Amino acid sequence: MGLIEAAFRFCPLCGTALRLRRVEAHELPACPACDFVAFRDPKVVVAMIAHDPAGRVLALRRGIAPARGEWALPGGYVDFDEHPARSAERECWEETGCRVVAERLEGVHHVGLPHAGLIVLAYSGPVLEGIPTTGPEALELGFFAPPALPELAFTSHREVVAAWLAARAGALGPSTLQG
Repeated sequence: MGLIEAAFRFCPLCGTALRLRRVEAHELPACPACDFVAFRDPKVVVAMIAHDPAGRVLALRRGIAPARGEWALPGGYVDFDEHPARSAERECWEETGCRVVAERLEGVHHVGLPHAGLIVLAYSGPVLEGIPTTGPEALELGFFAPPALPELAFTSHREVVAAWLAARAGALGPSTLQG
């Protein structure tokens, strides 16, 4: 069972078997002994539009699920003690070997999955240093002029790149929020 499919069956506080209970208009696993409720909170993830001075976007062919073998922007989960912008910079470094600075929040997206929800915070910023280097999470890396950017696996990535391009063309004002 993957992390997204994992569900509480026993209370993590007292060990009692959980039962479904109506909480704030939702049927949720709850503890009849200590009132713990297993809320289905979304996970926060980041995506980074890392670009070079020519405006080419750094993309990677994913080496891990989901969407293994497909193209995406660098990104991943935000750690509990980390500002999302720093997380976007860290994920880009870990996945590509390139240091970036998150200069602008490009969009906020909600992704509904069968067993979870994701909040995607998309940033953009220049590549400061590094040579794109593959690793376990990236089978292939490349800088692409926007018209030559491969089809991105995730809708949120496609939408944020489109918004970023529109903003660079002067069609939009500051950051956009997508729902």
